Amino acid sequence: MIKRMQKKLIHYYMVSDILTILGAFFFCFWLRFLSGVFPTPKGIPSLRQYLVVVPVLLLAHIIHFSYQGFYKIRLRRNRLDDLFLVVLNALVTVVLVVLVFSFFRSYSYVNFEISRLFLIIYGVFFILFIYLSRLYIFKLFRRVCLRKNGLSRIMIVGDGELGRLTGENLQKYAHFGLEVQGFLTRSRKKNSLGTFTEFEETIRKHRITDVFITLPLEDSKLIARLIRQANVLMVNVKLIPDIIYLASLRTGLEHIEGIPVINLDATPVSGWGLLFKRAFDILVSLAGILVFLPFGIIIALVIKLTSPGPVFYRQKRVGFDGRVFKMIKFRTMARDAETGSDLRWSRPDRSKITGPGKILRKLSVDEIPQLINVLKGDMSLVGPRPERPEFVDQFKSHIPRYMYRHRIKTGMTGWAQVHGLRGDTSLRKRIEYDIFYIKNWSFRLDLQILWRTILKLKFIDKGEH
Repeated sequence: MIKRMQKKLIHYYMVSDILTILGAFFFCFWLRFLSGVFPTPKGIPSLRQYLVVVPVLLLAHIIHFSYQGFYKIRLRRNRLDDLFLVVLNALVTVVLVVLVFSFFRSYSYVNFEISRLFLIIYGVFFILFIYLSRLYIFKLFRRVCLRKNGLSRIMIVGDGELGRLTGENLQKYAHFGLEVQGFLTRSRKKNSLGTFTEFEETIRKHRITDVFITLPLEDSKLIARLIRQANVLMVNVKLIPDIIYLASLRTGLEHIEGIPVINLDATPVSGWGLLFKRAFDILVSLAGILVFLPFGIIIALVIKLTSPGPVFYRQKRVGFDGRVFKMIKFRTMARDAETGSDLRWSRPDRSKITGPGKILRKLSVDEIPQLINVLKGDMSLVGPRPERPEFVDQFKSHIPRYMYRHRIKTGMTGWAQVHGLRGDTSLRKRIEYDIFYIKNWSFRLDLQILWRTILKLKFIDKGEH
């Protein structure tokens, strides 16, 4: 049902985008040339002449939207991310139109020059129109969707980690009319709807329409019985076997002499994507170091003059494939602030932070030297935050999937950090966000994270020493 509704929403979006692009084009042509708001020293071009631009605009916008993931079957994105991607789409399309028609004009395929002011006005109104139309289309679709399909009342069988994760993810689809009523558990609990033996009574009592079974494979007989009972009661059944939980990274399907093999360790950060990510890291880190160098010298002098000790603080961290490297930061604490007995995973004693250090931490400037780590290849601009070897040894034994974080390079900022998971927040929650990033990595996702990091003005965990 979710997949069917998502496909319909995508169709709504595509039709809406095409109509909005056409509307923005005609409105901007009128505003630029016919409204009298802007001067036309070169005269007013004919609309028929400018219509040749429309197919290029449509193709460029729609293809780029498709590449950006707007037409994939996926959850609705954060509105800020949507706005960022629409702005990026507008910039790319306008530049492409300028290049294409400059080429056409140089070879006399067209005999007019597109007004740069028209393209600027078009870019601005395209962003506004597309963003507003998507908000309206989503609200309209939700209203129509709920009226046609009604509310789906969901019960999850099993309240283990897979069950809870399923419940959290289904709640994200509340805008599609999905409502999680609760869990059916092995024994009666305070917040459960009932027990496995009360399966039929619970479905009738809570008017359940959909059942998600999230039991371990060893309960196969119980699963079969529940499915038979659900079929008799005419409710929809979805089975989520715990093999999905084990496949916590994007899996790759391989074959060995015709035998299907699921590669649980496959990641999308490979091949050309990995090469492109590294090239971007080098360019941005090098540019950042050059731009920041004069300010870095001033900060280094302030640190040296106000507190005895080195300018930089180097600390061992665990990076890609579990390799240990030394992460560089501006020193913000007293020289002997950390001792072997003071080792803990929490916020540092603020009384040990120097005066300049407080300012550097507040502005996240103390993290800038990590650009050197990025340039060297120890880190990436975006990735899971690197942790200290002592804590890695402590966490990897009792936190499931913890070491999957080291399948890619650690980063200066990450998916967990832009969602507010810093300092003393839940470590398990951070791991979930890190694994989501690894599963869904794309260069576009990296750009989103960097954009949101800049807006938050916080690079990392201020609980780190």
